[in-house]
Amino acid sequence: MKKTPALAVALLAFVVAGCASLSDLARVAFKEPKLTFRAATVEALDLEGATIGVKFDLENPNGFGLDVARVGWGVEVEGTRIATGDMPGGLAIPASGVAPLTIPVRVRYKDVPGIVGLLTSRRDAIAYKLSGSVGVRTPIGVVDLPVSHSDRLALPSLPSFSLQGLSIRTTSLTELALDVKVGVKNPNAFPLPPGRLDYALSLAGSEVARAEDAALAKVAGGAAQTVSIPVRLNVLKAGRAATELARGAPVRLGLAGTADVAGIPVPLDLAATLPARR
Repeated sequence: MKKTPALAVALLAFVVAGCASLSDLARVAFKEPKLTFRAATVEALDLEGATIGVKFDLENPNGFGLDVARVGWGVEVEGTRIATGDMPGGLAIPASGVAPLTIPVRVRYKDVPGIVGLLTSRRDAIAYKLSGSVGVRTPIGVVDLPVSHSDRLALPSLPSFSLQGLSIRTTSLTELALDVKVGVKNPNAFPLPPGRLDYALSLAGSEVARAEDAALAKVAGGAAQTVSIPVRLNVLKAGRAATELARGAPVRLGLAGTADVAGIPVPLDLAATLPARR
């Protein structure tokens, strides 16, 4: 009776040793999957940002199937981390086969430090780097394969703004109601989303009106559009400039402020000498 515990201990030790041997054998026999970069393509591009599809091949050299447990990634632009993301698992990798894996990366331009300066400079692209890991579920546990890819992303162009004209809607002894015509040109192939405009309007060097959140309409790709900004001028405040406008003489017009397009603040400092039309 006293030998039974000893026998049980011996059997347990044998089983544990056997399991350890099987585990070691599995580790020796298992071949680690291989992750190979294939291509990176821009799947969507607008002034808000770009979506890049980074494509990899997941190769399974083993005689049995595997599957992806998790995918996690982060992206840096010009050396600054601007986004992270993850994808659910479930992708099957066939035995002795290859499965394609695409990681969709969204770069939002407004998250890039100094984006206005980058867009207004002569640079036509910015550097980005994708890093992360792909966890593959295997008989010996989840094996993490490192992800790394660096490339350059083409920059879009900012819209251009110009003063196109003035028109008088109504006049009285105390007030002039005007429409300021602002031209918006979209040099990109994609449309510009609606935006907002904060501005200060000056006549003959003196500020006569100020407004926030004036609407900017959507502009089709490669198109130009004229936006009318309604302005009411106090005749006494505008002084001689109001008199010149009323009689149709050219007046120096200035518009300074910021246009918010797709979350990107575009500074404006426009000036032109224009007559007022009725």
